[in-house]
Amino acid sequence: MKKEDIILGQVENYKASSNVWSFKRVDDIVNGVNLKLSNMVGGFPFEYAGILWKDGERLYLCGEFSHNTEEHRQIQNLILAAKSGYAAKRFYKTPNKKLVRSDFNSFRLQWMLYCVWQKCKGNEEFRKLLLSIPSDVILVENTTTDNGGSAELWGCRNKELVNKRKIIEAQIKEQHQGKPKKEIEYLINVETNKINDIGVWCGQNNIGKILMICRQCIEEGTVPNIDYNILNEAKIYIAGNLISF
Repeated sequence: MKKEDIILGQVENYKASSNVWSFKRVDDIVNGVNLKLSNMVGGFPFEYAGILWKDGERLYLCGEFSHNTEEHRQIQNLILAAKSGYAAKRFYKTPNKKLVRSDFNSFRLQWMLYCVWQKCKGNEEFRKLLLSIPSDVILVENTTTDNGGSAELWGCRNKELVNKRKIIEAQIKEQHQGKPKKEIEYLINVETNKINDIGVWCGQNNIGKILMICRQCIEEGTVPNIDYNILNEAKIYIAGNLISF
């Protein structure tokens, strides 16, 4: 899929196949590639706006609280100080949902694309990871078991495939009783991720699309077609400074 053909915010249906690579956990391995692609995954720090970001999730979350107010600056500080992107979302975004910018939905997709691209620009290892994925692969964030309201916004669901993987997981646990837990978890990871040709993935899959756009741009030496007008109109403040795009 060429980046020009990718439409953010549009629901997609991908027939499951070996060409569709799904990821969810930090240890997901597909065809020998560790798909550490979730926005919450650490290990790929990057600098932006004079700040070292430990993961892309925190920069994205700060966009939700990006008015030029003391209240939003305090929440941003808490997000930055969190132990992980997951902790930032759970302990500082979720309890403050009512304080999220009322207009955030109008620019969240372009902001996410911008955030992921900053991560790509600022971390060589993340660029290498994206380039290690074949160019014809469709990346899908597996949000089948997620209960949040944004599950089908950022990823896709495929209950049929996930249920089959659960059966395989149970069989592996039964067959390898007594082995070390980490060894069993590794086997489950590898074997379940080999199952890719069952059911249909359905959802907007915006994270998967954004990653595919960024991967192609890195390969081509181009930049994503980010709508900077939308971002400039949003007047996004990070650490007390207005971001100019």
